[in-house]
Amino acid sequence: MTPRIEFPASPDLSFQTFQRFDRTLRGLMIDRQAWFVARDLARLTNSHFSARVPRKLDPDQYRWELLAGGREEELLVSESGLYTLLLVYFFHPENRNLRQWLSNEVVPVLRDSRLQQGSGPRHFLRNVQDHSLAMLEWQGGVWMRVGDAARLLEAEARLPR
Repeated sequence: MTPRIEFPASPDLSFQTFQRFDRTLRGLMIDRQAWFVARDLARLTNSHFSARVPRKLDPDQYRWELLAGGREEELLVSESGLYTLLLVYFFHPENRNLRQWLSNEVVPVLRDSRLQQGSGPRHFLRNVQDHSLAMLEWQGGVWMRVGDAARLLEAEARLPR
């Protein structure tokens, strides 16, 4: 059995909530690293995470923590552990899209949530017309990807007038 590595953590671990296809993923930053709730990841991938899941990961890729508002400890998976599970152990073609969503939207929002206001570009998510859009606040303006703007305009054009 591999010894469990203990990390010091804040007693008040607050998380951010992300939505993908009406399913929730809780993520948080601990010591400048992104961590995710394994139970939420299991729901996102329609997988069953048994007690053996931590054995598939290196000791630095998982930890048990009590989250703010929680009653019991949750299994948290680091960003590298998340990719290991998605692309190796629970491979499914849809996981590629999930990985892209995590890499391009969720992780930047988590990292930027720790930045001081006005210290540079800041990523965040905003719900617009029932779409979760990755936005960038920079130089006094709010920016979005051209592809997201096009999808938003197409959805608006389909609305009955």
